[in-house]
This record gives sequence, C-alpha cells and structure tokens, in this order.
Amino acid sequence: MIVEDDSAIREELVLLLENEGYQVFMVTNFATITDQAIREHPDLILLDIGLLGQDGFALCAALRKAVSAPVIFVTSRDSGLDEMRALSLGGDDYITKPYSVPVLMARIRAVLRRSIDTSEHLDTMEAAGVRLSLTKGTLHRREGLWSLPGMRCRLWSV
Repeated sequence: MIVEDDSAIREELVLLLENEGYQVFMVTNFATITDQAIREHPDLILLDIGLLGQDGFALCAALRKAVSAPVIFVTSRDSGLDEMRALSLGGDDYITKPYSVPVLMARIRAVLRRSIDTSEHLDTMEAAGVRLSLTKGTLHRREGLWSLPGMRCRLWSV
C-alpha cells in the first residue's frame, strides 16, 4: 500500500513494485487512509510523512492500531529526529528521498521477510470479510481489530 501524495513519486513506486512482482494498492483518497488499509489488508505500507493536510507520524500511529502491516517511511525529511520519531511511533524502516532503487527494494524485501511469519499464515482464517488469528487471539473486520482474551493458541511446526 502506497501512501504518497506526490503523484509522480507514487506512480514511480507503483511501477517499481509491479515490475518486481508485487501487487500494489495506491491511496488516492487521503481522507480515509486507515479505512482503506483495513479493507485492503496490505502486507506492507510505504508512507510519506509530509502528506497534504495530514501528519504522517499521526497516521502511522493510527495505522498501527488498525492493521498489522509493517510501515516503511519514504520521505524527503532527512533529520535524525524525524527518523527517530518515525521509528518510535511504529515505523519499521525509514528511507529518504531521493532513494536508491536497489536499496529501496532490498529494504522492502528485508521488512517483508521479517514480518511475514509462516505460522501467521497457518493460523489465520478468513471468510466474508472477517479474519481470525489463533496465535494472536484477534478478530479483524472492516470496522476494526478486536482482541479475544483467552483465545491465543500456540502452533507447533514439525
């Protein structure tokens, strides 16, 4: 999922990712980003900080509450304080523009490799817009994410 308000950069990211075989969803309606993330279930979110009329930091915090996808900040802000703030609010990586395409792609692969746990795919059931995770003890619907106390299971692989 790409959350970038600069259309040229957004289109470039879409092209780069699709050429690498990724299925891409790009946000064009910036009023309902969190709702779109809940609906699309992205495996990864590329997020700009300086969005038109929105704060990418606050948006990251809201996205973290709504979906479990890792967040990579892709931004022109190169301050160490901005990077520290982004990572402390739940960002998984921080890349400054202009970025090196091979480095960007390597970081995307690394974040995805760390975040996609095979046990998560084994324990997750999805039907009719509802996703149930046995190991996390969560129920995820369009309206939000609920914790199910006492529901957590441990999966063993042999």
